[in-house]
Formats: sequence, structure tokens, C-alpha cells
Amino acid sequence: MEAKNEISTGLVIAGAYADKLRRTLFAQLSSKIKSKEISAATVARASRDLNMLLYNILVEKLAVKKGDVVRIRIGYVLEDGEIKWDYNSLSIEVYRRVGEEEVEKVLKETLTKAEEVIERKLTVREVGKTPVGDLVYSVKLGDAEVGLLEVTSLDDEILVRGALTSPEPVIIERAKLKLDGRKPVEVIEEKLREISELGRRVKREEAEEALKKLSELV
Repeated sequence: MEAKNEISTGLVIAGAYADKLRRTLFAQLSSKIKSKEISAATVARASRDLNMLLYNILVEKLAVKKGDVVRIRIGYVLEDGEIKWDYNSLSIEVYRRVGEEEVEKVLKETLTKAEEVIERKLTVREVGKTPVGDLVYSVKLGDAEVGLLEVTSLDDEILVRGALTSPEPVIIERAKLKLDGRKPVEVIEEKLREISELGRRVKREEAEEALKKLSELV
């Protein structure tokens, strides 16, 4: 096991913390990725897991707005080619009209079930069709809509395109999934985490613009 490392967002608007954390983590580990001590996919997955946890704390529990300012710090170690987050070291500062006691309370409550929060599924629901007949699905994380997907049927396969704003802003440009006789919604929910990890990471504004364009097709 290597020595403990730490990443920090510095002071950043809440709408950009996910992108800042991901870029910082990749920058810190760039030499180890080049030397193949750790894979880029592993770094992306660790970033996604942390941002899933932070989304639950900041957005769902504390209702932090995109324009609020936050500072996030957390330690981690590298072990057998994997990133192990030290959740006990997670520190969150929120600059808005909310008491420190509320932040600490939510932080402690969430960390007692961190793995459960991270493993939550993104849920998918059909919401309409485009003019050319492609199906459009809404993606939810808890009660909040966090994405839209356009799905084209191809015999026993589907072609998925779309965008998510959380837990990390990402654009899914072209993901082909086999149905194997199942319904599209079942396959999408099963594979959504995987295809989102392989998607193109973007700034939140770009993901929101992609969602706006897709919503106008329905």
C-alpha cells in the first residue's frame, strides 16, 4: 500500500465540483496511468463513485445550488491497482446560508451507508419519441432527473446516445447494447453505469445544452 494522497477542489462553484475532482484525480495519477500502474478506467470509476456519494450529500440532502460555493477534500491510497477512498477524511465546506451543524449531521448520516449510496442505480423511464421514431428515456437519480437518452432500435440491439449531468457531467455519443430478448429499459438500466463511465466527460454547461437539444425533439 502506498502513502496516503489527498485531492482538493479548492473553492469552486457547486455546479463544477464533479469536473474539478475528476480532472484533479487524473492529473495526480497521470504518471501512474502512463506507466500502467493503474488504468484510466479505474481512475474514472473511482471518480464516479466519489461523485455519486457527493451528489447525495450536496444535492439531495443539503440542496446545494449550482451557484453556491464548495470546497471538498478527501484522502486516498493506491492498493493493488485500485483507488481506496478514505471516507473518514472527507471534508466538505459549503458557502451559503446553512449551518455547519446541518452539514456535519448529513455527512455523518450518509457515511454510515456510503457503499449503499454509491451503488444506487440510475433509473430509466420512457418519456416520448423523436420525429424519426427514436425512443427518448428520462434518467433519474433518486427523485431528480439527471439525464436524457435517445434510443434507436436495431434488430436485437439498441443504439444509445444522450447526456447526464450527475453524478458526473457526461455525454454518451454512441453505445450499442444487445437486447437478448429483453426490453430496452431493462438493458439500459443494467448497462447505464458502464456506458456512462465510458462516455465523454464534459463541463456541466455542455451536458445541460445537450439535454436541452434532446428535450426539444420530444
